[in-house]
Amino acid sequence: PILVSGGARAVPALIGQSVQFLFGSDTGVTTAQLQGIPVVRLGVTMNTLGSSLLTQPSVQSVQDLKGKILGISRGRDASYIRLAKLLRDNGLNPNKDVKFLSIGGGEGGRLSALKAGVIHGTMLFPPLDLIGRNEGLKVLQKFDVPTPGGGINTTAALLNQGRPLVINFLKGYIEGIHYMNRNKDDSLKILQRYFQTSDMTALDYLYDETTRRLEKELRASPESIRFHLDMAALDDPRAAKFSEKDFWDSSVVEEIRRSGFIDQLYKK
Repeated sequence: PILVSGGARAVPALIGQSVQFLFGSDTGVTTAQLQGIPVVRLGVTMNTLGSSLLTQPSVQSVQDLKGKILGISRGRDASYIRLAKLLRDNGLNPNKDVKFLSIGGGEGGRLSALKAGVIHGTMLFPPLDLIGRNEGLKVLQKFDVPTPGGGINTTAALLNQGRPLVINFLKGYIEGIHYMNRNKDDSLKILQRYFQTSDMTALDYLYDETTRRLEKELRASPESIRFHLDMAALDDPRAAKFSEKDFWDSSVVEEIRRSGFIDQLYKK
């Protein structure tokens, strides 16, 4: 696998065939689809996502963020959408009442910027929300919403011309989910290498937050897709016109399910 930080870079990598599959970057994928780019959603890793708004210790409420600088990634991704919704729910206009600062380096870059005082707040996912709290930052509010997480995407061309490859790839991913659910100790070792941290408390927290949400059949729920499209519509009203039936091709996931592959896997 290749890590491409942020949807602004990841989606062009998929479109340009630098990669054959793209995980995540769900907001960037939606933006591309609304522009008519033939990107296809195959399934999801999760149908809910937990995140936290972390701030400087001096911030006492969401309203205190008025006039402040908030960190987002390069591009309006999942963290931006959740942050914008949280601001609106608390009476702030994200387009007028705060300043968004795009920060490179993914979540780690935003956490570093928050610790350095460059920004006043940012949205972080596990385990960096816990790590930030342990380093003296404030978890101002936790946020758990029905929205696709770890979306699995490819191009229409690959799906049409290389369907057997797509099927085998998704089978391998399904096996990975099964392994993670059944092998906590080994999974923690893998997470430790990936995150390059010895903080086992944070990794244990990440494991628990992740495994309880994993979709073993990779099926997206109508509720999560609707929420995602409604949030995307705040920036691009065209998104509100679409439903869970648009932009998705669940035929591969359904073919795998009907074959009995998943049932046999979980009988082992």
